Amino acid sequence: MRDLIIHTLEMFHLIIAVFLIIGGYVIPNKYIPIYLLCAPFLVIDWNDTDGSCWITQLRNMIKYKSIHPEVENELENNFLNSLVRTLGITIPNKTFTFILYILIFTSWFYAYLRLMKQYHIKLIPNKRTHYIVCCMILSWIIVTIPSLMK
Repeated sequence: MRDLIIHTLEMFHLIIAVFLIIGGYVIPNKYIPIYLLCAPFLVIDWNDTDGSCWITQLRNMIKYKSIHPEVENELENNFLNSLVRTLGITIPNKTFTFILYILIFTSWFYAYLRLMKQYHIKLIPNKRTHYIVCCMILSWIIVTIPSLMK
């Protein structure tokens, strides 16, 4: 019974991961606002202090019968990376996480553009907004680059 629950959680986890990665491209227009709200919350949960998704935590709790399980393999806390490694593709955790962020962000941004097109909303309606956005992006880059150099 426990193995059935673990496999069900893994399937649910895989469905959510696929939803995050390709959802912005394939979901119907009427569900785009739900996707735009759900995706950041799922990524925030995945990127909180423990560094793993709640589904991974639940799976490990059920597998090891403990509230704070000691996992046998570090990849058990990285569901998608361990899944890719079973296919024979070895990618370091940081690189894999970066690739996932890029895939999720592009899907989310494409869904955002679809929503903008659907409701005929201009992304940057005037020059003042354009300057504000450019300043925000430049300041973000200036603040972020030194932290990436370390």
